[in-house]
Amino acid sequence: MTQARALRMYNRPHMQRHDGEEEKEEPNVAAEEVCRFETDLAFLSEVGRRIAPLAARPGLAPEKARVIERAVAALRSLPELTPGIDLQIEIAHRMGGEEFNESYSYLIKLNQQGAEFASSGTQYDAAVGSNSFSLESLKWYADGHAEQEGNRDTWLERLAYALARDYTVNATDESAGT
Repeated sequence: MTQARALRMYNRPHMQRHDGEEEKEEPNVAAEEVCRFETDLAFLSEVGRRIAPLAARPGLAPEKARVIERAVAALRSLPELTPGIDLQIEIAHRMGGEEFNESYSYLIKLNQQGAEFASSGTQYDAAVGSNSFSLESLKWYADGHAEQEGNRDTWLERLAYALARDYTVNATDESAGT
């Protein structure tokens, strides 16, 4: 059970029985999980908040830092699109050794068509080989529609996990005028 759901259930008023005894309402296990972020803009803002410190990462090339700063500014300005923006940030981390390892990638793309956040991974086992897979794919389009495969909270949790470990950052900016 997610923390948000548990809090909602904890704060839910108790039902009163006819005989004066208090009865707790049973949780609806089949109910759809509600995300922490009630709006898309709150999620997009949180992505900006989490990647902002990357721009100050020691050893990060100045041009990559500028891309991250532009991405944060663009995310903060939503729902207004930043004119001419076309950038991509990829955060990746790897764990394991030669016999078995896993690598995960978190992609942030911002352009005139909208915003995209995706995650994917690869597992390698020397005895079996490698297996690549997609995790979440979250897209918001300039015309207002969205496509989401996976959960945006899970994407943020995975990103936080990667940022707490040894990770690499690749950032490119193909924006007009840069």
